[in-house]
Amino acid sequence: MELDVIIAALESAFERIEVKKAVLDEDWYNLNIESGIHTTGFCFAASEVIYRLNGKENWKVVSLKDPDHWNNGTHYFLKNKNSNEIFDITRSQYEERGIAIPYHLGKGRGLRNISNKAKTLSQMAGLGELPK
Repeated sequence: MELDVIIAALESAFERIEVKKAVLDEDWYNLNIESGIHTTGFCFAASEVIYRLNGKENWKVVSLKDPDHWNNGTHYFLKNKNSNEIFDITRSQYEERGIAIPYHLGKGRGLRNISNKAKTLSQMAGLGELPK
């Protein structure tokens, strides 16, 4: 599936309250609502959706542990396997708060099984089932 189609569907889904309630854990849901930044808390699920729908041959999922308490946990994003370009669909959750993301500290990780959150996000965004 084309990346621009996936991005448009996900960005629209991030704004919907029923998607937030279905996908986000309570702490992330509350932070999302309080901050008014719609991408807050969606980093793992959104990265997995893009990874699975746009081609695992194009991307690797990268995780970044919270080194200085800037993030309240782990942040996920994608790195292009060919160009090493970073793609972070949820970067605004930090940028809008003036927080620089230390991408250079990220570590690649594998995804064996489809997560329930990614499955739910993909379906609610109108993107359909995720391939393994």
